Amino acid sequence: MARALQSIGILAPSRTPAVLRVIDTLYTGLGQAGLSCFELGPTLRSPGQGEPDLLLCLGGDGTMLSAAAEAAQRGLILGGVNMGHLGFLTACGVDDLQQLIDCLAAGSYGVEERTLLQVRQHSPGAEGCETGLAVNELSLMRAQTGKMIDVDVELDGCLLNRYHADGVLVATPTGSTAYSLSAGGPLLWPDAGVYCITPICPHSLTNRSIVVPDSVTITLRPRERRGRAGESLIYSLDGRTTTPIALNDTLTISKAPRPLQLLQMPGADYAARLRAKLRW
Repeated sequence: MARALQSIGILAPSRTPAVLRVIDTLYTGLGQAGLSCFELGPTLRSPGQGEPDLLLCLGGDGTMLSAAAEAAQRGLILGGVNMGHLGFLTACGVDDLQQLIDCLAAGSYGVEERTLLQVRQHSPGAEGCETGLAVNELSLMRAQTGKMIDVDVELDGCLLNRYHADGVLVATPTGSTAYSLSAGGPLLWPDAGVYCITPICPHSLTNRSIVVPDSVTITLRPRERRGRAGESLIYSLDGRTTTPIALNDTLTISKAPRPLQLLQMPGADYAARLRAKLRW
């Protein structure tokens, strides 16, 4: 449910003339509506300013992804003005800027909760574990491109399959329009309570995407391939971070405790967005 806004933080990594014009329009329009508006740095904070009620990204999906985990952890609503190409996550384009200002001022916007992946890397003998969040997907693959991996995938401790493939993806419904789609995964409705597990270029033609409930814990266990014990593997979160993983390490993937609160314009229609973005 929409809540009354008092302050809006703007994240604009790019400083092109088009972006600067949008910033100027937002400052003017939101200021006239009585809303405080200020720019944020890479850490999503601004010296001397408090916590914004809403974080507005000026860019494309990449800009949104860079801010999503921090926004979710801090309970901020995340919105975007598409200055890029696809813009699946953004609320509107530049042509809709006045409508965006009006709905923020009136409190007539919508908020859609999107599930995040919480990923933990466990190493034998190590205290604690490395943890990260992903909006779209986790991808596990060999560091040297063109090489295949063997990985056991478990659901709540029970073996699903041992995949022999270029890699394995675990995607959220939000991520079903990203890397997962390119790898042959299905499109999922944003509020579907599921994950999609997709092998990347599997050796067996019977290994296809599988959709599982997001209540399960998924475990990925890399396995040694004959003659390739020394080759390294990596995993990536939303294609933005790359982390090495040893053969005796494991990755556990579960539903993050806090969802991403994504800004929606009034009357937002996901089917219409699919038709427009995928050119159906």
